[in-house]
Amino acid sequence: MGERLTLSKRADRIGEAWQRFLVQGDIESYVVRDLIAASWGRSLGFGVNPYGNLRYMVETKSKTNYRTLVKISRPFIDTLHNLVKGSDFMVLLADEEGTIVKVLGDPVILQKTRNMPFREGASWSESCCGTNCIGLALSERMPVQVFAMEHFCKELHVLVGSAAPFFNPAGRLLGVLAIVGLYEDFHPHTLGLVVASVKAIENQLLYMEANQGLKRSYKEVTTIMEEMTAGLISVDATGKISVLNTLGRKLLGMRDEEWSGKNILQLFGEECVLVQALREGRSFYDREITLQAKGVTLRFSASARVMKDEQEKSLGMVVMLREDKAIRRLINKAYGNQAAFTFADIIGRHPLLEKVVAGARRAAGVDNTVLIQGESGTGKEVFAQAIHNASERARGPFVPINCAGIPRELVESELFGYEAGSFTGASREGRPGKFELAQGGTIFLDEIGDMPQEIQSHLLRVLQEKTVSRLGGRTPIPVDVRVIVATHRDLLALVEEGAFRLDLFYRINVINLHIPSLRRREGDILLLAEFILEKISQRARLPFVPSITGPCGCRLLQYPWPGNVRELQNVLEQAVFASNYAPELCEEHLPEKLLQVSASPPDHTAPLALDMQESKHIRRALDVCAGNITRCAGMLGVGRNTLYRKIRKYNLKS
Repeated sequence: MGERLTLSKRADRIGEAWQRFLVQGDIESYVVRDLIAASWGRSLGFGVNPYGNLRYMVETKSKTNYRTLVKISRPFIDTLHNLVKGSDFMVLLADEEGTIVKVLGDPVILQKTRNMPFREGASWSESCCGTNCIGLALSERMPVQVFAMEHFCKELHVLVGSAAPFFNPAGRLLGVLAIVGLYEDFHPHTLGLVVASVKAIENQLLYMEANQGLKRSYKEVTTIMEEMTAGLISVDATGKISVLNTLGRKLLGMRDEEWSGKNILQLFGEECVLVQALREGRSFYDREITLQAKGVTLRFSASARVMKDEQEKSLGMVVMLREDKAIRRLINKAYGNQAAFTFADIIGRHPLLEKVVAGARRAAGVDNTVLIQGESGTGKEVFAQAIHNASERARGPFVPINCAGIPRELVESELFGYEAGSFTGASREGRPGKFELAQGGTIFLDEIGDMPQEIQSHLLRVLQEKTVSRLGGRTPIPVDVRVIVATHRDLLALVEEGAFRLDLFYRINVINLHIPSLRRREGDILLLAEFILEKISQRARLPFVPSITGPCGCRLLQYPWPGNVRELQNVLEQAVFASNYAPELCEEHLPEKLLQVSASPPDHTAPLALDMQESKHIRRALDVCAGNITRCAGMLGVGRNTLYRKIRKYNLKS
């Protein structure tokens, strides 16, 4: 479900960029790939209607001269179809003009796309359908993948397509092979499967052209297997290994003499899931498995395809293995487990804050556990992300988890994962926990003070032994993870109450950073307000950054900010909306809670205290305006001459 939500968010973001392109003609280059942007431009130039009904837009051509192309490609598209059968994808073969000449698909996907022109004779060139995998592969003459809202026509936004063109030995474009399905069922392997199949078709063409074609084809297929980013094992019907590529040997830690001529039963034992799959004739896809090889337990994500003849008799099996680390990288990429903030995003000049930032920068240079303390809204996760991005683990994942936001009974499985069948409702394949997903990177445990005591002992063991044990599992899994924790609570007080383990406190309190509250860094309030308003202006696409009037600024300075930076951001967003996006924020635009705080000094305040308060306000305004007298006078709501007189009175430097 998490993967689908992430794919949906990615699709929605691209959809916003698509809508912006159609309305404003702008391309968000950090969202839309150059390849897609160029294709959108061509589609617009061809006059393709992005909101049109493709059933009436697509041209249909006569199916003459297709027989040779289908005959050459048929064995390979059949094999490709068998590989994706049952996964709700269809295989399409198109000629050099983008006209579909063969469609192979499961009944489910054919039913789901019944209103789209996936039929023989339909043209899927860019000039007919806009951006799509077939038309784009033809235009770019290279393998491509088009995801969801990257399609130019809205009707295709539910799809994901992977396509690759193929050429004859002389380099003439012959056609395109594609796999198309719903983007919710997206798998990263599809483009690789298409490319491998296209290579096989081209190899077949070479074989047909020359007597040495078969030898050349075998050599290139072998090269493709060796270049694959997955280990590949091929066995016959008895389980005897016929092919084990180099990466497969490396993953299993085997030399040639250790596997050549051996049976998977000998190597992995009778209880191995691969042996069971071959015996039962059941294929599986992207399943987490464990293999016992040379006395070592290894974890992989595996796909196994049992090959059968026309009588459904097993011919053997092909297995693809991906190592644990590679899978974690793919999962983290899909889930978006990456840190976005750096130290440049921490705004403020107060000495208390600068001291904490300096300590955080030093913490980034080591790998010790960090405890970040501070009130809610002070930016503890921003500091955690900045430390991660400045560390040697910056290229690894950043996995945040809110210990207070997970139901008590799910904390253990969420942190440490679980094996298949560990509890009612558990996934059949099991699931890795956050510590495994953070492999090679950083895990951020927010609100650790709210972690249940029974989980605290498990966390202590992970920190001490650098291994995790899944719920229901018996084999410890090594983890290489940097731990950063945060809390707004007094952990020592919790220790005295018996709610937090003292030994865990000592283990996490190696580097201690205490972020000051916003009310303790008064000089940063207007500076932060200006920075936040700049961000609000960018999001709202305003042609200006709203300024703050003097009375409004005084209200901001006098409010105690119990919610800290997060509350300041919320207040400013409310104020900008209340002002109807005016170029100036006034006192009346602020929420009622700020207006209830007295804007005047208390009656008992002495004149000297008033002068000190006024001096401090002018000094802050000068800092925010970088010494610009006109801008500062406007912020304070006084004339330039009055401001000059005040600067001389309090001996301030502009």
